[in-house]
Amino acid sequence: MKRRKAIRQLAIISSTIAIFPSCDFEAMPVYDNIPLTKKQWRLIGQLTKIMLPNSNPEITTPEKTKDYLLTVINDCYSPKKAETYLLGLNEFQLLLKEKYPSSLERISAEKKIELFCYLAFPDNNSEPLTYFYNTTLNLTQQHFTTSEYFMKNYLDFEFIPGRYLGCVNV
Repeated sequence: MKRRKAIRQLAIISSTIAIFPSCDFEAMPVYDNIPLTKKQWRLIGQLTKIMLPNSNPEITTPEKTKDYLLTVINDCYSPKKAETYLLGLNEFQLLLKEKYPSSLERISAEKKIELFCYLAFPDNNSEPLTYFYNTTLNLTQQHFTTSEYFMKNYLDFEFIPGRYLGCVNV
């Protein structure tokens, strides 16, 4: 009896281990004005990492760039602009599917440059796609330029209360 129980437990454990990698446990925040799928949420994250990589040096912020971007769009933009952003995101997904069969991360550097050159010129694109690209780029840059790292190292900004010099010769 003990062998059967042991074999049964091994079978349960091995099947659990086989199924576990396919499970997706990454929590995705819910935005009221922007109904996103997990695939779209990840695509925005990949796009912001390509637009502004922060690997050297590692820049820490209280939130990820994609979370900042989506929170600003959700909370500060009108529902019409949020809808235009979503339409542009859908067009961007279709563009990626047509031009590049692999995911955005697996595209070569030359193809990424080609893609961003195509997106940067609004003559080629529809209004929602241009709005999506410009909004993503601007909010990604805004997130970086308001980070503590940028403020301290590039702007020589001192956070409050600053420095107190009590004895200064006049």
